[in-house]
Amino acid sequence: MLFAVCSVLLFACLTLGGANGASNFPAELPRCHHGDTECIINVSHTLVRQYARTGYAPAAFPQVEPFLIKRFDISDGRSGSLSLKLNFRDVNVEGLSGVKFDRAVGFDSNPATSKFEMYGAFPKIILRGKYLADGRILILPIRGDGDADITLHNPKFSVKFKPATQVRNGRTYLSVDKLKVLVEPQKMNIRLTNLFNGDQTLGTNLNQFLNENWSDVWSELQPSVHVAIADVMKSILATLFKRFAYEDLFLED
Repeated sequence: MLFAVCSVLLFACLTLGGANGASNFPAELPRCHHGDTECIINVSHTLVRQYARTGYAPAAFPQVEPFLIKRFDISDGRSGSLSLKLNFRDVNVEGLSGVKFDRAVGFDSNPATSKFEMYGAFPKIILRGKYLADGRILILPIRGDGDADITLHNPKFSVKFKPATQVRNGRTYLSVDKLKVLVEPQKMNIRLTNLFNGDQTLGTNLNQFLNENWSDVWSELQPSVHVAIADVMKSILATLFKRFAYEDLFLED
């Protein structure tokens, strides 16, 4: 449901600046020194605001407003009150360009020992697309195949990344080793159409139940949501790391 919420955050911070003339990173982008977290936050805001609707191919930065997700799956098979499998497809995510980075940690010159952490929030994230649902809430079976409209209000996030490094021709290249994402909305609204084969009464009651108990629903689903977010972030970061050495992403100290 949410994996695009954080998919560009760490990416934006790692594409935070071109290096000097010896680098193949786009020279027209703003630049930061290693460990200058204030600069990293400011430039990350600039990058997202300026290129959110167009992307920036020379830096492998994707379009993020809206951010199209072709497919993702979330499931929770635990024995609690909620057991639900959700399959989403053709989902447009709106609101990523409104990100506000509050804090950055690390981004030092040695990526093998540096921390890479970002913290912040969004005013609102809206996800619209198709869904397929199968599961139960309490003793009520859930079936649905239709349109999904999900709004996350003031979601806070943290992203922590640990790379693996490899030196080739005197330059350091990264790959994703560990990546941890946490997202905590202050409120969540859910609207699913065509529940129970179009039964309006059951569908309305279930949507009402989901919204009145959104915190419990989120608590049940968030472990698989965070895994889904991390998987997409790994894929996006892999594109960046294949194209540029770590030295390319910063000004020389």
